[in-house]
Amino acid sequence: MSMNTGLILLRGMRPADLPQVAAIESTSFPDPWSSGMLADELDEPLAWKMVAEDASGRVVGYLFGRMYPEVWHLMDLAVAPSFRGRGIGRLLLEEFMAAAREADCAVLLEVRPANSAALRLYAAAGFEQVGVRRGYYRDTGEDALVLKCEPGPRKPAAPTSRAGRGALRAKPRPSRGSWTTGGRPWDRDRLLLAIETSCDDTAAAVLTGEGQVLTSISHSQDSIHERYGGVVPEAASRAHVERMSAVVAEALREARCDFDDLGGVAVTVGPGLIGALLVGVQTAKVIAWSRRLPLYPVNHLHGHLAAVWLADPAAPFPMVILVASGGHTLLVRADDRASFRLLGQTLDDAAGEAFDKGARLLGLGYPGGRELDLLAEKGDAAAFRFPVALRRSRKPDFSFSGVKTALYYLLRDMSAEERARRAADVAASYREAIVRALVEKSLQTGRKEQARTLAVAGGVAANSLLRRRLREQGEAAGFHVVVPPLAYCTDNAAMIGAAALAGPFLPYPTYLELDASASLPLGHWLPAESP
Repeated sequence: MSMNTGLILLRGMRPADLPQVAAIESTSFPDPWSSGMLADELDEPLAWKMVAEDASGRVVGYLFGRMYPEVWHLMDLAVAPSFRGRGIGRLLLEEFMAAAREADCAVLLEVRPANSAALRLYAAAGFEQVGVRRGYYRDTGEDALVLKCEPGPRKPAAPTSRAGRGALRAKPRPSRGSWTTGGRPWDRDRLLLAIETSCDDTAAAVLTGEGQVLTSISHSQDSIHERYGGVVPEAASRAHVERMSAVVAEALREARCDFDDLGGVAVTVGPGLIGALLVGVQTAKVIAWSRRLPLYPVNHLHGHLAAVWLADPAAPFPMVILVASGGHTLLVRADDRASFRLLGQTLDDAAGEAFDKGARLLGLGYPGGRELDLLAEKGDAAAFRFPVALRRSRKPDFSFSGVKTALYYLLRDMSAEERARRAADVAASYREAIVRALVEKSLQTGRKEQARTLAVAGGVAANSLLRRRLREQGEAAGFHVVVPPLAYCTDNAAMIGAAALAGPFLPYPTYLELDASASLPLGHWLPAESP
């Protein structure tokens, strides 16, 4: 059984959640809100709207509230029948109450006198009866008990850090209606620490609640893996263990903050090398738990997608994003910062893998993709013709095994002298075939999806020809094109933080059960329950 079985994520409610919310509503109350009422509440600027979802992404509970200036009102709290008794209602209520305390606001609610389960929940949270509303419930004419919970003492401000960021200590009222994160109005005077260790880069970043990157630190392991010609998983894990604390400390130092400035911790939970992932996940859990902070689990693929709006926050949706790296080649539709749909992918090798293996056949250094790109800049791309697979197919899929095989046979039939003399031409022609496949499929898919933005992300997005070609042809086709800076193409923690700010979170201390996953599908924030 997965260690993540039973974990419940909390996040902001989205329009796509309303059918599931309505289904829970109809089974929870004798006089349920209509679908129209739920939709109106979702659009209400002063509304607090949060859902709880399980590891498979199914909505299992929700809470609606109103954030009035002096008092907050809990309006609707329900949990799916099959998930009751697991503390989900308590989690939702605790998040709402914590935010109300930070806003220094009391909370009011109405409840039926016969709803004993709700009365026990509210009594445990500190609510007391302050009145009765006569004939409040329309279906029975039943009275409602009015309960109130005063804000109580707020958490003491943390001491001023050595760096003198005293302004971060005051905890003002949350920005009402500003749902910059997936779960709650983010306190903009608190910071997010993000950690990424999915492969061979140890990375940490600090972001503001509005997504501004204050610092992004990465420690490359290239010098370790160069001797092997590729990433050795156990060596990568050991290097993460040795460097993780120093990288986090450096990220905080450069951001001129400390752990007391944090409002949450984000971490990559998959996909990737399992040993490497576990180093980051355990580090994040320790930091979050020690400060009683929420933890934001992030899918590494979502991080690459987030690099697009990290680079261009105003880029319009919907987007078609090419994610190309050593392990993935995908075309993804993004309708917003948290809604993704896989359109197509490679049927065999990833584009980055094809570049790396091509570099190895040419006898180049490590990392191979970069070395091949540099050599190709000196060559003639028309010197040789390599196959571009699936060009006639309308499906948005890729295949790179054929071009890799063609390179092998071309080099096999050359003499050593000819291989050396024509290496740049071979590299340029090989690169041309791979980039042509990526760009043509991206343009074709962008038109089909009627996307407004066409973008590229992932390590292969650092390829100089791909960057030029996608921008030139994409803009000529009428797309808004985003090509992230090189720092956001390779694995980095800033993109993980950007993804976290649009995703769900695990409240303290439930994430102590969190595990990593070597394979995590697009659209999933946690591994689904396993039998």
